[in-house]
Amino acid sequence: MTDNELSQLLALAEAGRRSRVVPALLSGDLARTEAFYVRLGFTAESVGAGRRGFERDGHYLFFHTEPPHGTPASPTMSGTIYLFPESVDELAQEWRGKVEFLWGPELMPYGLYEFGIADPDGYLLAFAERRA
Repeated sequence: MTDNELSQLLALAEAGRRSRVVPALLSGDLARTEAFYVRLGFTAESVGAGRRGFERDGHYLFFHTEPPHGTPASPTMSGTIYLFPESVDELAQEWRGKVEFLWGPELMPYGLYEFGIADPDGYLLAFAERRA
């Protein structure tokens, strides 16, 4: 394990004190990633060279520029990260005009009221709340 990999894992472990789930995602351009999340009201913090953490409403996302050993060299993900804010409608209203919604807000057949966005690296984020 290199010193950089160890440093990255230590920063990730620290992030785990703030949130029960912390996605650690590769960023193709950290400045672009930071501008995107700050525009959406996330607080950015540097957690070492080539690493940033973004926090909002108890949700924490961790981005790095060096892919960990054995992982793809470019940002990739086959799923969606679901986050549960206090109010989907309030968040959607705040973000209208700041980011393109890929779907919603709408009530899905599985009981979640949600909307989805993609970040600059193509990571899909859904913001949802349970509804009957």
